[in-house]
Amino acid sequence: MFDKLGDLLSEALEKGELPKSGEASQNERIENTFSDFNFIQKEAEKASPPPAQKTKKRIPAEIKVAFDFIGISEEADFDSAKRIYREKLMYYHPDRRNDNPVLQKVAKEKTAQLLKEWKLIENWYESNKAKKLKS
Repeated sequence: MFDKLGDLLSEALEKGELPKSGEASQNERIENTFSDFNFIQKEAEKASPPPAQKTKKRIPAEIKVAFDFIGISEEADFDSAKRIYREKLMYYHPDRRNDNPVLQKVAKEKTAQLLKEWKLIENWYESNKAKKLKS
């Protein structure tokens, strides 16, 4: 946009449409420049349509917390969310920590929390799927 403004100003100076440096006061030149710029900006806005905005899913706060806990992005579809959940479940599974009882206890707690959060997410996906089928 600024390149176009510079080109227009250069053309105007070459044609003699704008006064030379001694003919007009500096304030007048600045006002003319800004009025030209505003005109160009308005024309550019008219020419290009505004970018299409995606409709964002409305996600309840408890579901957002569950997404964050598991590490799922809010834009993820059900299959990718399920894959991420299974990877986390495998990582924190208590059977992988048989050698250390403290880690096994922590892993059990983490797995229980993962299962609880996944149940919320799974129910949310199912309810959204049902809403889409109805409409």
